[in-house]
Order: sequence, then C-alpha cells, then structure tokens
Amino acid sequence: MPSLVSAYFDWLAQLYDETTAACKWSAPRYLAEAGLRLVVPGDWVLDLGVGTGQSAEAFLARGCCVAGLDFSPLMLAEARRKHRSLVLAQADLDCPHGWPVAEGAFHLAISSGVYECLLDPVGFIARAKTALRPGGYLVFTFDEFVPGHPVQGVRVGRADSGIDNPVADLAGWKLRRHSLDRVQVWLAEHGFEFLGETQIEADIHSAFDVPIYYRLVVAKLVTHRA
Repeated sequence: MPSLVSAYFDWLAQLYDETTAACKWSAPRYLAEAGLRLVVPGDWVLDLGVGTGQSAEAFLARGCCVAGLDFSPLMLAEARRKHRSLVLAQADLDCPHGWPVAEGAFHLAISSGVYECLLDPVGFIARAKTALRPGGYLVFTFDEFVPGHPVQGVRVGRADSGIDNPVADLAGWKLRRHSLDRVQVWLAEHGFEFLGETQIEADIHSAFDVPIYYRLVVAKLVTHRA
C-alpha cells in the first residue's frame, strides 16, 4: 500500500469520525448489516483496515471478538482509545508475505473503504482466504467503476477526500476502481462462493456534490485449495 496512505490517515486520524460523518460515510453501517447475520457471540472477526473502529463497533456490541489491522499507527491509536477490547496490529494489507494473524482463525473478515487503495487487490483476497476458517465469510466494499460518473467514470483516479486539507499532497495516491464481474472472478479463483452484492451510496463527494457508489460483496470460503 502506498506510504502516502499511512501518512494521510495519520494526519486525519483525530478528525476521521467527524469528517466521515460530514460526508455521510455509510459503508460501515451497510457492512455491519450484512456481516452481523453471519456471526454469533464469541466468533472471531478480522477487520481489514480497521481505521478508528467504525465497522468493528457493531461486532463488539454483538459479543464477537474483533482483531483489526491498519497501516496507520495513529488510526490504530484512535481505535484503541475508543474500543479497549479490540486486538490491534499495524500491517500493510498489500504485504505479499502475509498478515500478522493466525491462519484459519476467523469466522468472518470485513473491510470497508480499503479495497480501492490496494496495489494488489487479488493478493488481498488470497490473504483473507488464509486468515479464514473453512466456511468462513468475507464481506467487503469496493469503489465501483461507474461509466459516465463525474468521479467514478475513470478506473484509476487521484484520491481526494474533498475536505480542507493543509497537507493536500498526501492525498495524491491513486484509487483503483473495479467492476463487479472482475471481483467475482477473483473470488472464484480463490475458492470463494459468491453469495450476493448490493450497490450502496457510500458518501457524498463534497467537491462535486454527487453520490459515490460502492459495491458491498458477501462471499463464503468453500475450499482452501490454491
């Protein structure tokens, strides 16, 4: 994952919840609605790109055990401040050598607002597979390629939060938008059964005042074979 991502979210950490509320960031809510149907109290959930714990909060309330990974140490500090029971570790989700979690330990892996930042989206699915137990679930969002959309009409574009950012150059990494059919192929290639998807209005882009659409995907690990 580009180092600018960590630097940017370090800068944003203490403002993140306020800022995302202002732009009506809804992906964590939709993620929780989908994921809570798949777990029971005591299940282990892996939050990939945990941020300040927005997605994790609902699973903790359900009585799940939640481990979170994030590239930004200051975002992790905010998550730890808000949710003392989270098990947290710093990790680059693009790392080809894997993540600092036990193999086959998790009932569910979740991720919102991360997939479009990755340099290796296929490797992310492979590493999630390794972390999940057989029959485990992967629920995540991705920034969708939407032809004709003023922001999402290009597959690769500059990240831009739309907020008044005194270190705007930090938002200069590239977002990579994907189409649903491509993501479905990657999931199938790694032993996941595609269970469903929903297009969600994830937030409002303040510079263009238009909705930003994400896809929320639910998949089940049916085989650990390569």
